[in-house]
This record gives sequence, C-alpha cells and structure tokens, in this order.
Amino acid sequence: MKVKIFLLNKKLNITKEHIKFYNQNGYIVFRNMFKKSEVHTLDKNISYFASKDWHNIMNPDRLEFLLSQSNDKFKKIKKLLDRIKFIEKATETSDLFRSYLVDKRVKNVLEKLLIKKFAGLMTHVIFKHANTKYAKLGWVPHQDNSYAQMKEGAYVTTNLFIHRNTKENGCLYLFPESHKLGLVNFKQYFSYHAKSDQKPGNRVGFDLKKFNKIDLETKAGDYLIMNGNLIHGSYGNFSKNLSRHMLSFNYGVVGKKFNPGITAKRRSTHFS
Repeated sequence: MKVKIFLLNKKLNITKEHIKFYNQNGYIVFRNMFKKSEVHTLDKNISYFASKDWHNIMNPDRLEFLLSQSNDKFKKIKKLLDRIKFIEKATETSDLFRSYLVDKRVKNVLEKLLIKKFAGLMTHVIFKHANTKYAKLGWVPHQDNSYAQMKEGAYVTTNLFIHRNTKENGCLYLFPESHKLGLVNFKQYFSYHAKSDQKPGNRVGFDLKKFNKIDLETKAGDYLIMNGNLIHGSYGNFSKNLSRHMLSFNYGVVGKKFNPGITAKRRSTHFS
C-alpha cells in the first residue's frame, strides 16, 4: 500500500481532508513543513555529538541530557579552551532543538489538526547510521503511549526524517487505524537502553494480522504526525551506505497527566 503524502502550502493550512485522514488512520505525513536547510542544520548539529557507535540520543533539547550522553567525547578533550567550546556548542544545539520542539509552525499544525492545545514533552534522535553498531536495531510493534500512558489519545509523536526512508535503510512500518484500540496491554522491554543485538520497544501482546501493515517510505524532510496509540515499528538498516537519521518531537495535551519516565523524564515545555 502506497503512503499518502500531503503537501502543505506556505501558510500551512490544515484542511478537513487532513483532519479526516488523521482521525481515520492515526497518522499523517506532511511535505514542506520545514526547509531543507533547516533539516540539514538540525542533523549536522546533533551528529556532532553522536557516539562512535551512533547510539540514539534522548532529549537533546536539554543541555544536561546532551552533555551526559556525549561524555566520552568530552573526556577525550584535553585543552580547557576546547572543553569550553564543546560545552558552548552543546548549549547551542540544545537551544536549537528546544526551539523546534516549540516551533510556531508545529503549534499551528498540531492545534488545527487535532483541535487541542499541546505542550512539548520530550525529544529523541534515532540515527540508524549506515554500517554502525546500532544501525540494525529494528523496533518491534509498539505504541509510543505505552511510555507516557496518557488517556484519550492525548499523546502525539512527530518524526522529522533526515534522509530518504526505505525498507532497506530501516524505515518505519505502521498499522493504520490501530490507534482506535486505545492503549492496549503490553509487556515492558528495553528501548533507549536496548543493546545492539536486541529488538527495542514495549511488546504488544496480540496478533496484528487484522490490520493492514504499511511501510512508511518517505523523502528527506517529510514530517510524520502520529497518534501515540498507533501501533508501529521499524526495520533494521542493513544498507552499507544509506543512513536513516530521524528526529522525534513528542507532545501531550495541556493539562493531561502523563508518566514522566525514569530515563526520559518527560516534562511540559509550552509553546511561546
């Protein structure tokens, strides 16, 4: 099944067709949300802090998270001035990611699409950098809301794709309409802390054959908005030269309770 991509005009107008598609399927993909130069800048900045194995990075919008996950790089810097420059660059990068978490364009699209007010809860970068230790990590079918555990579909995941996504380099796969089940029973499993030979993601405990699975093959710069209860996963990247970097920005309806998480430490960051 071919993925339907919606083109946004310069005013980022949300139509009845957009709303109907999202409500029916539990996701929508937009093109032209961000400029190519913006996407390149985000990727270039966060890639500077990637480990040699290109492990994922949690909450790069918070300086303490970014520094703690790039500590191995920092320890190798001997000169004081170079250490200061590293911290300055980390500060600039966390500020950049936070600015996109609460970007006015995102606010406009989310609130018009879902007719609710949102706050940013966390950010996450999953690299799947070609030919590296963590590239082959394929996520099992899961619901992102199994972590935040918000009621009434109040949790939303958005993903900005840095590279062209194919099955070969580890694209997402979705089960459209599965969000209508609400938050289902699941078995907790490693996610951020998953090792390179594990398949991360909380386990959905039932057969998914009744849903039509689609491979979300997209272009660089495409922007996915997904209901937190939509069941999805991803393939491993077995390409030798095609990376699949993905930036995730997650939101919750203002005023609704959520599970902050031991590692993620979700917190509300409001749009200005």
